[in-house]
Amino acid sequence: KTLSHLRLTGGEPLMSKHTWKLFEWFEKNKKEDLYFAINSNLVCKEELIDKMLLASKNIGDFNVYTSCESVGTNAEYIRDGFDWKVWTSNFEKLVKNNVKMHSMCTIGAISLPGLVEYLNWCLDQKKIYGKDVPTFTLNIQRFPTFQSPLVLPREIRNQFAIDLIDWKNQADQSLLHAMEIEHVDRLIEYIKNENNQLGDDKYVNLLRQDFKKYYTQYDFRRNKNFEEVFPKLAEWYKQL
Repeated sequence: KTLSHLRLTGGEPLMSKHTWKLFEWFEKNKKEDLYFAINSNLVCKEELIDKMLLASKNIGDFNVYTSCESVGTNAEYIRDGFDWKVWTSNFEKLVKNNVKMHSMCTIGAISLPGLVEYLNWCLDQKKIYGKDVPTFTLNIQRFPTFQSPLVLPREIRNQFAIDLIDWKNQADQSLLHAMEIEHVDRLIEYIKNENNQLGDDKYVNLLRQDFKKYYTQYDFRRNKNFEEVFPKLAEWYKQL
């Protein structure tokens, strides 16, 4: 198979005209054996999704990669401009039109509080549509360093590790790919391993101050509220 990737921006009119030109080329040169993947945030008008579905009908193996790691207000806080209802609606529409969906999860410090709930959402979709919809990856965020999962205190990280272990033990393993289980195991090991540290106490404290400054400004400039959205981190956050 030929492998192709394009990035599809979520909002009009930022959709690249070159993407549509390529789709038009496929209309004249149908490729039933082509693996073709687009990266989209899926926060766009339904009309754009309809247009993409129509344009992709001449591609044999059409895939959409999208990013999310929490549900509801958590997801909307993590990714400014994200709309959970729009995202899930567009996701469902693509799946029902036989598009293969892949979820890329970026795991930073504020991704951990809602991750289990999101993984449950993924399992719910798999129960409806099958093991392959969606596939998910857990990609550990390392930079900027003050947003790393390791900026959190050890006791908080350990609790998130326990939550993930419990989730894995209770999940229907038949719905998970080996790669997905490996990603969960890797994240558990990463956040609970006492040898995984960002640096000495002085450096970590500086990173935590950067964390507080960043999200204080983020809340102010984007009309958000860290403590309301992430109650599991609220006490720690207040003390920074």
